[in-house]
Amino acid sequence: MMPLAEYRNLEKNRSLPVSIDPRCESYLEERLLTLNKNSGTINNLASKGDLPDASISESGLRVSSLKRFVPYETELLASKVVGLLPHSKITDLLAEVDQRSDFTKQFNHLKTGKEAPDRTSLLTTVLADAINLGLSKMSEACPGTTYSKLAWLQA
Repeated sequence: MMPLAEYRNLEKNRSLPVSIDPRCESYLEERLLTLNKNSGTINNLASKGDLPDASISESGLRVSSLKRFVPYETELLASKVVGLLPHSKITDLLAEVDQRSDFTKQFNHLKTGKEAPDRTSLLTTVLADAINLGLSKMSEACPGTTYSKLAWLQA
């Protein structure tokens, strides 16, 4: 993350340090060209039956199961590294990101245009959608939160 003033300056000078074109239209145009180019290659491979680990037939696309490619030793090391990291709750992480970036200010009420009055409930609603839990189960899991409050924010 970078300070907002620095971001605005980089954006104004069109020198954002990202590996893609930050202009939506240019990015989408480039991706569409790549998609069209690669779809021809995929169609040729599919017609010859040469797709690796996949086949396309009258019944549709069939992808074979993935094979394990992470060595056992790597998993052991990863487990040890995870054990060294401090445990943080996703809700605390979301609140910290929001505090630094004002993420929740981007969500305005469709009719009034006003910001959500309760940032915590808004983040709870976003998290419920992100993890596909649903508002009912999320409201049951979060003390002090009701389904109707989350549903109002989601609408």
